[in-house]
Parts: sequence; structure tokens; C-alpha cells
Amino acid sequence: METINPTQPERIFADAKTLAERYGVSVRTIARWMSAGFLVCIKIRRVVRFDIPACDVALRQHGIVSRL
Repeated sequence: METINPTQPERIFADAKTLAERYGVSVRTIARWMSAGFLVCIKIRRVVRFDIPACDVALRQHGIVSRL
């Protein structure tokens, strides 16, 4: 179980459609990036949510997104 640390920034989650709009790509591209391991997500049964700040960092590290 994760403990809450007040010094950690708040985690913001979004669905695939919101993330696709944020990066200007299709939902299918988001699915491909998720399959490739580029995106940080949480999956509970059939619901997938993406950690937006962590995805931003991961995509910058892979050279996919240059600025946000």
C-alpha cells in the first residue's frame, strides 16, 4: 500500500482520449505507446488511467515529445 507523502506532487490521471488530445495523436497511438512501455499507466480490470506527469517525462526521455 502506498503511503501519502505531503512533499510529493499530486498525481494527475487521465484516460486515453484525454492523453491523445494532450499530445495531438490518435487513441490508437496512445495504445501503441502503452504496449511499447513508453507510458506510465495503471490498469484495474478494464479501466486504464495514465499518470500525466510521469507520461510527460517518459515521452521526453524517449524523444517522442519535445515540449509540453
